[in-house]
Amino acid sequence: MPFIRRRGVAAAAAVIAAVMVTATACDNKTNDEGKASASSSGRADQKDQGVDTGQDGGTSIGGYKLPAGIPTDLTGEALQKWKDGGWKDFSDWKSKAEDFANPYIKDFWSPERVAKAESSIPTITAASSTSTGGGGTTYMYTPDGPVKRQAATRVGTTYHHYAPPVGKLFFSTPQGDMVCSGTVVTDPAHPGRSNLVWTAGHCVHAGKGGGWYRNIAFVPSFDNTGRYDIRQASQNVRSSEVSPYGIWWADWATTSQDWIKGGAHQATVASAYDYAVIHVKPEKGHKSLQEMAGSALPVWFDAPAANTIRNMEVRGYPAEAPYDGSKMYDCRGATKRAVLGYSYPSQYPAQYMIGCSMNGGASGGPWFMTRNGRTYLVSDNSLSDRKTFITGPRLGANAKQVYLATSNKFK
Repeated sequence: MPFIRRRGVAAAAAVIAAVMVTATACDNKTNDEGKASASSSGRADQKDQGVDTGQDGGTSIGGYKLPAGIPTDLTGEALQKWKDGGWKDFSDWKSKAEDFANPYIKDFWSPERVAKAESSIPTITAASSTSTGGGGTTYMYTPDGPVKRQAATRVGTTYHHYAPPVGKLFFSTPQGDMVCSGTVVTDPAHPGRSNLVWTAGHCVHAGKGGGWYRNIAFVPSFDNTGRYDIRQASQNVRSSEVSPYGIWWADWATTSQDWIKGGAHQATVASAYDYAVIHVKPEKGHKSLQEMAGSALPVWFDAPAANTIRNMEVRGYPAEAPYDGSKMYDCRGATKRAVLGYSYPSQYPAQYMIGCSMNGGASGGPWFMTRNGRTYLVSDNSLSDRKTFITGPRLGANAKQVYLATSNKFK
């Protein structure tokens, strides 16, 4: 249980318990509405948006420079060594943006691996009841008051009818195989033929002191018919019922520099930058992910602030008890602001917060809204106390850079 206390009428402070990992403190200064100081790469985009930017160290894309001709696959003997089990060696764990490599390994995601893949286990930041929120302890402030818990409800089946862009993400870490959720999003470089998937930063990169996760693969509409438990779904993972559009391997990933520099296995202030975009390719076939799934969500980078929204919807594949990761669930309703910081007012941008019982495994799943009759992705599952609420970052200029960096690489 998180430790909660009141600080006057302005905010409630809670020590964070994270279902999903987040990043450490960033240097840019923002207020709780998310207004950011300008960077040389994003100054025009961020003007008057009231959005996050993150650190970018000067002229950059997605928070860092992406050199031309970056390799996305190992070759020759190195590739064979990787496929023979070299991927298990995390002693030289690559972290930088240009170091991403995720070579396809045939039949890697076997029924046994899929069945054993787990959600991440959070570390709870502890603090005394007399703490003022300074000294590095991260608090969550809820200036609009706490959200009311609501039980997640199962999404109707088949998923390719009710939720075609959403799927389940698998990946390998030093602690073992893990799961998250993700969403097919549109690609401005390839209209109607997107191979982009939006997820959380902590689903692709461990953050400070770690590096890129491995064997990252996406299964849209996982367990499409909703008939199986996770054991049964795993045994049938390559069937048309469980993976109707196949298994798609990431051949590139981009996340915020804030996450790469400061991500951690506990909730801290930089969860506001906990997002990532991966580019995928199919195990078989040549059609794009969007063409196969039949849908992709556009991304709304300047969506309204959390305290103005009454109709948000959140989805994912929760995998901790009482869930088992085989079914897609959702929560919906009004959102409130969740402000992370060492004190209040905070210099870090407010996140979206909604009452929801989804937990680990739902990480990276979509937050979406409808505007003028069209549905948009506006955030991803980032933090949770695992029974009462989920938060998601408000996507702004830095998130847009992350998105465009992945799109532009595959023009």
